[in-house]
Amino acid sequence: MSIIKGQATFEFTIPCLKKIEGKSFYSPIFSTADNMFWQLEYQPNDPEDSHCCLVFLTAIPNPEEAISTQFWSDRANVEASLFMKTSSYNKSYIMTTHDYSIRGKSWGKSFEKMKNYAPVTIGVTFVNSDLELKGYNSVLTTRPETKDITEAWSRQLDVPENSDVLFNVKDGVVYASKSILSERSEYFSGFFKDVPDISKVVFLEMLRYIYTDEVRFNLVPSVEIFRVADKYLLTKLRQKARVEIFKRLTNKNAMSVLFNEAWKWNDLKDDIINFIVDNFQEMKDTPEYKKLAAEYKGHPAGIEIFQEILDRLLDKQILK
Repeated sequence: MSIIKGQATFEFTIPCLKKIEGKSFYSPIFSTADNMFWQLEYQPNDPEDSHCCLVFLTAIPNPEEAISTQFWSDRANVEASLFMKTSSYNKSYIMTTHDYSIRGKSWGKSFEKMKNYAPVTIGVTFVNSDLELKGYNSVLTTRPETKDITEAWSRQLDVPENSDVLFNVKDGVVYASKSILSERSEYFSGFFKDVPDISKVVFLEMLRYIYTDEVRFNLVPSVEIFRVADKYLLTKLRQKARVEIFKRLTNKNAMSVLFNEAWKWNDLKDDIINFIVDNFQEMKDTPEYKKLAAEYKGHPAGIEIFQEILDRLLDKQILK
């Protein structure tokens, strides 16, 4: 593998648009530096302008980025120009890359929608990046790649005939393998026992992570996964859940997440207080904030939490 510094263009041609009308297309994943991966996405319709389509440059997080709640600083040094072209059309836009984070992995531009069905080429030009020269699959797809190993291990979970241990959780029984659990979890390597305080769906999702390194946050609340990962000393899963909680914060739910759960863990509490401080002007007028602001003294840590919010608001004001 050779590495050079300079400019490089990645471009991909979408065939006859009539055949794929209404579908989004994704480029293969490509890299501009060691552990810095990207993907292009073409969306045929711009919801804000019926005469336009959209092209996105998506950052594929590396392991460090995937567990960070901060902006991805390494990507801020990369200059990029997003473009779309046909035989009669060529348009490009300069992209800023300093806003990429776990809450904003994909940024795009609007382009004129082609009136004919000729092939369209989308692409991106990078400047001042370390370019790894190596081969890659150039085939466009409308679906993500399958993960055969992950799926194979996933099929072994909660299958009685393939298991040598069972857990009596509060609403059922879950089957698993002692060897896999012991290898992947410090907690489970010590002993096994009943877990009556965890629901079956949450416990299964934790075991799914231990088996496959993946977790389905669309099925189980991220706060529940965080709690069980913290209890069973699954550090990486705990951080994944922490990031997922941060991604899903809004002006309406941040206060309730903080007061209901996050205050129990310092790192999670800090994430949410920082979010509240950064969005305070919009949040302070929401019914959710006003309700908790009026009732916080009844919370076991209410006074301490509001003092921290006030202190950080004052610090932010001083820095300005």
